[in-house]
This record gives sequence, C-alpha cells and structure tokens, in this order.
Amino acid sequence: MSEVLLVGDTYGLADKLGACIVRECPALSVRRIGDATAAVEHLQHRAADVILAFTGADTTETETLMRNASENVAHAIRIALANPDEPPPEKIAFAHQVLAARDDIGYLVPIIEAALVVAARAAQNSRLQRVVSDLHDVPSPPTLYFEIREQIENMSGDLQRMAEITAKDPGLVARILRIANSGFYGLPRSVSDLSEALGLIGTDALLGMVLAAHLYAGLPPPGLKLEVLWQHTLRVSSLARQIARLEGGDMSLQSVSAVAGLLHDIGVLILLENEPARYQPLWRESAGNEQTLARLEVETFGVTHGELGALILMLWSLPEGVVQAVADSHACTASEDLPLASRAVMAAEWLLDQASEVVVPGNLAAVPEDTLARWHVARDEVATQSLAF
Repeated sequence: MSEVLLVGDTYGLADKLGACIVRECPALSVRRIGDATAAVEHLQHRAADVILAFTGADTTETETLMRNASENVAHAIRIALANPDEPPPEKIAFAHQVLAARDDIGYLVPIIEAALVVAARAAQNSRLQRVVSDLHDVPSPPTLYFEIREQIENMSGDLQRMAEITAKDPGLVARILRIANSGFYGLPRSVSDLSEALGLIGTDALLGMVLAAHLYAGLPPPGLKLEVLWQHTLRVSSLARQIARLEGGDMSLQSVSAVAGLLHDIGVLILLENEPARYQPLWRESAGNEQTLARLEVETFGVTHGELGALILMLWSLPEGVVQAVADSHACTASEDLPLASRAVMAAEWLLDQASEVVVPGNLAAVPEDTLARWHVARDEVATQSLAF
C-alpha cells in the first residue's frame, strides 16, 4: 500500500488534510509525524511515497528533512506546504514542490495522486530514481498559475476576470500582447486589449505561458543565451500548432500541441540547474542537435530531458495530452501509435533542429512524403516569423 507522510501541523490543517486523503483515496495509507526531526528518524526505518511537510517562516528543518528524504527514500516525492496567508517561497532546497497550505485543503488530492504516479515510475527505474532523488532546485508553479487555473476549473471566470489576474504580472502581460501580435497567430490587425488577447490565445496557452515565463526566470540557463532558447521554444510551439491543424486536429488538440511545444524543454533547464557538471558537457557535445542530446541523456541519466520535464509537469497537474507530448518530444525509439500532439511536437522539433537534414528520423519514418512536404512549408513560414517573448 502506498504511504503518504504528513509532517508537522504548523497551520492546524494536518487533520483536515489527512481526513480528506482518506476519504478521497481510501487505498492510501496516511501517517502523521509531529515534526521534521521525528520524520527524519522515521525515514531511517520506513519508506514513504509522498512526503508533505508543513513549514514555517524558518525552512531549515524542512530543508533538512527534504535532503534526508532524498538520500534515504530515493523515489519519494517531496512537497513543502507553506503559510496559507502568504505567497509560498518559489523554492525550498530539495523540495519537488512548494505550495500554499490553503484552508480548502482538498486541492492537494489530485497533486498527491499525480505525485504517487511519479513516485511509482521512479521506483521502477533505478536511473530515473536517482535523477528524481538528486533534484535539489525545482521551481514550483507561481501563485498566479493556481489563481488562473482555479478560475478555469470553477467555470466562474470570464476573460475580464482572467485579465485582471494576469495583470498582476506586467511582464507577463507584455509577453502575451507581443505573442498575440506576432506571426504566431497571423492576425490581420494589432491587439492591445489583454482580454481580447487572452480570447485569442486560449486559457491552456495562457497557463503554458505563465509556467514557461516563470521557469525561464527561475532557472536562467548558465552559459546559454536565454533569448535563443525562447525563440526556439516559441517556434516549436508555433510549428507544432500548425502541424496539428494540418493533420486535422481540432482547436483543443492544436492548443495541447502549442502548450507542449512551449514547455517541451523545461527538462533542459532543470538538468542544467541541478546537474551542471554532468549536463553541460552533453549540451556542448550535442552542438544543438536535439536527437544527439537525447541519446547522450539516456546514456548518462537513463532519461531524456523530455521525459524528465513530463514528470515535473505531471506533478503540476497539467493535462495528460501535454504531459505525453512533452515526454515523447525527444523519444529515441520508434512508435507508430503516437498521439497527434506528440507527433506534432516531435516533428516540429526535428524540422527546426535539422533544417537541412533530409534523413527522416525513425520515429517519423512512416509519415507520407506529401505530409512531410506540408510540414516543410509550415516550417519555412515559422522560420520567418518574429516571435519575441
């Protein structure tokens, strides 16, 4: 039976959370531990699959617990729960997520369920388990992300309300307006109203932009030009959306493809931040060739940056289609049954990475020539777009 370990009760919410988990997930075992010191001792003798620790203003004890858990329970997913009355810190060392311990504690249940899936996958793959265990610096989604998602999920928010929430981040507003007025959407006129821009890009794309902007700000890639990475990410997103449209995907699938394209390289940022000594040589050796980089990643870590990024997105409860497309974006083996969004992102990555390469990679070898020709035309259109973000 999978076990969830609840540590501390800084805000008087542990009983409520424990009861909620038992009610919603009766197959889980929930164990309460009084404080971080006792939890460290407990983990010397018994494993847990998900560790949720309530943390106060001083995060030292929580960081000690998270570090200890990374050493002794390698597959466990580590979540810190911060003051519900304040924005949570962006990071706590060795925590996979830092979230606000809100009074409506039930919002954590799907996050715990996702964490259990990731923990199970790590437990079955010793090399992946090591990567998950060693992560010491992982940004959590910003408060803005949860506020917008809550509006969407409750069906209570309209574009004006989401625009008001988004306006809390002026830098993000500027980015959204630039995207809406770029070649990404091919609009015949300029857009200056944020509500109208949000209506054009869609709520899924908005959430993707919030996460992408937050990630790139929180994990600036050492030794790399951020603007170059942004341009690549946006072009993959734009081309993936167009390929999904060309292949008959509806607006929903086009949106999934665009969001996955926007987030497909977050694993690169996480590996550069957490494993610079081992990862930077791979990055240099690949010389910008994503297929080579994926092969080197598997040889070194047992996982591609696409697969690692997908696990993080799964923890953040992104839609399954987005998670799958990111996981497949740098797949090293062939598959004839890839979902459309996965094929769109994979094809966009390859087309933009290998502009002059005529050899089709094995995982796209079954694509008809006329389809490839349409993709190349779309690639050429995207290559000429000015996609400032």
